[in-house]
Amino acid sequence: MIRYPLLGRNTTIGVTAPSSGVPEEHHLLLEMALKSMEEKSFHVVTGKSLWTQDKEKSAPARERADEFNQMMQDENIQMILPPWGGELLIEILDSVDFDALQPKWIVGYSDISTLLLAVTLKTGIATAHGTNLIDLRGNYSDQTTAMWKSVLETGKGESILQHSSEKYQKE
Repeated sequence: MIRYPLLGRNTTIGVTAPSSGVPEEHHLLLEMALKSMEEKSFHVVTGKSLWTQDKEKSAPARERADEFNQMMQDENIQMILPPWGGELLIEILDSVDFDALQPKWIVGYSDISTLLLAVTLKTGIATAHGTNLIDLRGNYSDQTTAMWKSVLETGKGESILQHSSEKYQKE
């Protein structure tokens, strides 16, 4: 049975980089995204892996897994939102402590999809294929991206109406 975490008020978001981190030349984008989340009344906890990038990954696999595990077990964090995807998330799966994961949303796309699938299949915790943190750095989001919070706040028996992105290409 799938368990759906509910995103509520006073949400604390854990930002970790289980795949690619953010290289120094993109730290301004990261800072803009973090500031944007705080301006939207989210509390933000950042991991060390977020600020580094070496050979297509934020840190060695064990460090990335440990940071993810710690954030997933932290009762003060209600959601995990990576900065973006990458290429080598698969390296951490053997070190994720699936039995100890607390129900909370993990949101992302690209390489993060690997983690989303593994968490949902092994734990029954729902995850969301949706935005990454860097996508939320500005004042504008397309109509689809802007729905992420509404989707995660939807309770049992409630519904939302979602539309395709204006950037959607049918073929």
